[in-house]
Amino acid sequence: MDPLMLLFLLIAGLTGAESVSSVGSVSVQRGGSVTIPCFYEDRYKTHVKYWCNGSDWSSCTPKVRSDSLQKSNEVSIRDDPEQRVFTVTMNNLTAVDSGYYCCGVEISRGPAVRTWVYLSVTEGSPGLSVDKQEVTGVEGDSVTVQCRYTDSYSQKRWCKVRRSCVSRSSGLDGRPVLIRDDKVKKVFSVTMRGLERKDTGWYWCDDDGYWQIPVHITVSLRTTTTTSTERADSVSSVGRVTVQRGGSVTIPCFYEKIYQQHLKYWCRDYYSSDSCTPIVRSDSPQTKDDVSIRDDPDQRVFTVSMNNLQTGDSNYYWCGVEISRGSAVGTWMQLSVTAGSPGLSVDKQEVTGVEGDSVTVQCRYTDSYSQKRWCKVRRSCVSRSWGLDGRPVLITDDRENNVFSVTMRGLERKDTGWYWCDTGNVQIPVHITVSLRTTTTTSTESADSVSSVGRVSVQRGGSVTIPCSYEDRYKTHVKYWCRNYYSSDSCTPIVRSDSLQKRNEVSIRDDPDQRVFNVTMNNLTDGDSGYYWCGVEISGGAAVGTWIQLSVTEGVSTVNTVSVQRGGSVTIPCYYDNMYQQHVKYWCNGSGWSSCTPIVRTDFPKISREVSIIDDPDQRVFNVTMNSLTAEDSGSYWCGVEISRGSAVGTQVYLSVRARNL
Repeated sequence: MDPLMLLFLLIAGLTGAESVSSVGSVSVQRGGSVTIPCFYEDRYKTHVKYWCNGSDWSSCTPKVRSDSLQKSNEVSIRDDPEQRVFTVTMNNLTAVDSGYYCCGVEISRGPAVRTWVYLSVTEGSPGLSVDKQEVTGVEGDSVTVQCRYTDSYSQKRWCKVRRSCVSRSSGLDGRPVLIRDDKVKKVFSVTMRGLERKDTGWYWCDDDGYWQIPVHITVSLRTTTTTSTERADSVSSVGRVTVQRGGSVTIPCFYEKIYQQHLKYWCRDYYSSDSCTPIVRSDSPQTKDDVSIRDDPDQRVFTVSMNNLQTGDSNYYWCGVEISRGSAVGTWMQLSVTAGSPGLSVDKQEVTGVEGDSVTVQCRYTDSYSQKRWCKVRRSCVSRSWGLDGRPVLITDDRENNVFSVTMRGLERKDTGWYWCDTGNVQIPVHITVSLRTTTTTSTESADSVSSVGRVSVQRGGSVTIPCSYEDRYKTHVKYWCRNYYSSDSCTPIVRSDSLQKRNEVSIRDDPDQRVFNVTMNNLTDGDSGYYWCGVEISGGAAVGTWIQLSVTEGVSTVNTVSVQRGGSVTIPCYYDNMYQQHVKYWCNGSGWSSCTPIVRTDFPKISREVSIIDDPDQRVFNVTMNSLTAEDSGSYWCGVEISRGSAVGTQVYLSVRARNL
């Protein structure tokens, strides 16, 4: 491929990668057809999509659009908002169809979001091709895709949209994938077995980043007597674990509440659970050779421990739960036993800590280039110092020593549970147990004595008021607000209720009657993002409090200044984040955020004198209209969004009402 074309695709991909994405380049034989999927973000579900031809954006004229011209000659477009993808099909391709094309999404306020695709129509065999782009399978069965290529030396990969890629037999998104590369026939075969409904979606064959060919796999429901509650995701675990020869590993298998009293088992078979003979079962015997099983119904997890592992133990294993009528639900995981250092490991899989203290887990890896993450079961993952399930997490990656360290501080009993280190293709589970601290602190001084919102998103330049609620017994105590990423012990107060009640752009106000103190922060910048502490001083220098995560983003936004002629009208659009779709919005007047009195609200009558408010959650905007404006209406106004328990986010707009032109 031309190096200039590669550079162009790279630049084009970067400009729209986060909003619209697709394959980079596709090769098709003359007379053939191709379907190109264009993926977009959730916020663009209702927007118009289109497909245009031309390497220059300004001269890229749409060939088909999702709102009107859905088919033109040999080109058609179909939008699937539920899957956040629109597909373009081009038939009877000729050499003149070669060139750059654009997946585009129209938006208001600015240019469209887009990404580029290069199409090459060849006389002979295309660079990369498949027999069918649409493949179907049945739940529990398998599908095989054969990717035919011309370049024997490039690396071949199988990828899933919004996931990662694999180049050899491994796991992809928790699904075992068998890959064979026949370099003589130049066929790269991919087999996915034990299909589940969630495997439906777009994949593609990839030829070292030069060529891709998209493939859509549809997994249909098998006709059985299995009840609808017995879903494929009823049982879950890690996808792949590597262990050094002679070592041990414990694998957690999580299941739904309906299976608490069911029999659990562990078996080995490369792909089929039907022919998978249990090694151990939770009813009898629970230990066999070097393998044991233990069920914990209260936590809805059963664990399997394997000791003295040998290379012959490498294989796919099945976490299984028996249900009625002899059927079962379960999930696959892959175990790789290595002679040398494993791909990902920890010193101990069982870690203990004390309430209020910290624990550190060191994850040792061999692949320096993969992204490292820390995950919690039934929650999400983080790849950098941030918050996980409301707990501040400090992450450092020492690439020189190949050690990924995770520190969790200010532990609470609820942090007990299963976590894992993750490098994309490999995971290693870790169980953290948080025990009760034996102190002289009374049991009534608990962590929930002070409460607030968990996370707030505010627009850069905007303001926010955070309410910190406390118990009745703390009415006369000193309250404070401080910032520290992890520890309340070293958290120096920014403002206090007894002395420094305002500092720079931060102020504090205590309302003992309502048992709440409010902290207001103005003119927020990116540097203000972080963890903050609502604190209440108690006796002996100790304190109780709670953490809040503040993210300074595009939380609420609008224009900065509006100028309107006296007697005229104006409509101000106030845009907000997806998380605030169901929240109350309001419009208020005042130079300061903390002293801003609402004029209209979306939960009360929509019209107040000459002012009205209308919310459009689908577009994530509320509009405020002001009529018959006078000079007295000039001033600062705020677009406000209420969050929980009286806190709010907002941004300021200045309205100038000028005299009529003579």
